[in-house]
Amino acid sequence: MLTSIRKVVLVGLSVAAVAACSSSPKADPVWAGSTQGLDSSAAATPEATGGAAAAAPVVKPSGSPSASAKSGTTAEATTTATNVKYAFPVIGNSSYGHTHHDYPATDVMTACGHTFVAVTSGVVLYTKTTDTWTAKANLGATRGGLSVAILGDDGVRYYGSHLSSIASGIKPGVRVKVGQTLGKTGKTGDASACHLHFGISPPCARGSDWWNQRGVLFPWPYLDSWKAGGAKSPVAAVKAWKAKNGCPTGPTVDK
Repeated sequence: MLTSIRKVVLVGLSVAAVAACSSSPKADPVWAGSTQGLDSSAAATPEATGGAAAAAPVVKPSGSPSASAKSGTTAEATTTATNVKYAFPVIGNSSYGHTHHDYPATDVMTACGHTFVAVTSGVVLYTKTTDTWTAKANLGATRGGLSVAILGDDGVRYYGSHLSSIASGIKPGVRVKVGQTLGKTGKTGDASACHLHFGISPPCARGSDWWNQRGVLFPWPYLDSWKAGGAKSPVAAVKAWKAKNGCPTGPTVDK
């Protein structure tokens, strides 16, 4: 009975939050100087020494490329996709849909204070540690509230926003490992209910391109896989998107 009530509450909250959620950062953001990108090989690097890893579901990829990497995939992309581990971004009861307003992203509905973790190992690219969003200005660059973006070892940028706090030691340039705590879920920025806005994009810039960082393709197929213990990789899809669109220099929707 308690589980059923929680599901009803989460579904109700998702309707309210999706209407308000746009993601992003601003107010003197800081970012790392990493030059790693989608065309770089994901070389093995030592795991982060600071911060304990959270007990998130972590899985080893299968020996075959993911479904999203079957077409138009180079040998390099295939290797990258199969040499990384993935984890679902939220520890705690959550739900999410397969739609999002205006642009592709996923709102993971969950209670405030649940743990947001690194979905794969990589380097912190961007943090937004203060909430400067106001309804009067409603700037796209501040709607995400407290936010963190990492550049995964697979060459993909992963972004989470509307956090209530960012974990100690999480700052640009710091190496993190899959499942490591990045922050706590909340409703900072333009959010009417507690949830995690989750976006996937190529690392076109180091946080200043908020319109790309908030998400360029739907994360739900990968979230479905990671939540079930799978290891579906977005590498091929992100490479294909970048090959087609390049790196847009400004938002075209939800500005």
